[in-house]
Amino acid sequence: MAKRRSVKIKRVPRRTQEQRRRETQDAILKAAMTVLVEAGYEKFTTTRVAKAAGVSRGAQENYFRTKNELIVAATRYTLARAADEARVLAARNAGSAEPVEVFLENSKSFYFSPTYLALMEMVTVSRRNPALSKVNTPVVREFRNSVDGIWIDALCAAGYERQGVESFVKITHYLLRGMAFASVFQPRKSEFPDLLEAWHRMGRHALKRI
Repeated sequence: MAKRRSVKIKRVPRRTQEQRRRETQDAILKAAMTVLVEAGYEKFTTTRVAKAAGVSRGAQENYFRTKNELIVAATRYTLARAADEARVLAARNAGSAEPVEVFLENSKSFYFSPTYLALMEMVTVSRRNPALSKVNTPVVREFRNSVDGIWIDALCAAGYERQGVESFVKITHYLLRGMAFASVFQPRKSEFPDLLEAWHRMGRHALKRI
């Protein structure tokens, strides 16, 4: 009679309370940004976010009690991940033949995204909402400084002279923010690729390797 083979069942470790807590927070923050992108600030409600996240309203309010608190947390969460993506790309391509191209592509993908348009709306709303501005503005400013620094350091590490790099990175981000804003009111995006290619060409001439 053939012997039965014993089958070992690999047990999946149970999630800790902290892991469950973090997963719930992440789900809420991702849902909050989705609702903000799709509905805008005026139609943004904590009830709508709780439904999108698949959690109870009570569970959500356990972490984020007010609309503004939730929005600022979602903004910080989204921008932190955008900065992490820039950091990874910068580290991976700092020694490449053309890191400037990677910098431009990363910047375009963020500033031309629906997420950035939603964040831009928040900046506009903050002008009329001092309480929101007080907490949201520093988050946005920190992100801008962080991403500028990431790419400035990466391009300098690739051998470009710092003074030119600092100007190029900052002007590029101002240019892209302006294009993103213009696309809302004057949607002529067909012009953008040619304009950005022209800016890239100017950058290649302006940037000097040490």
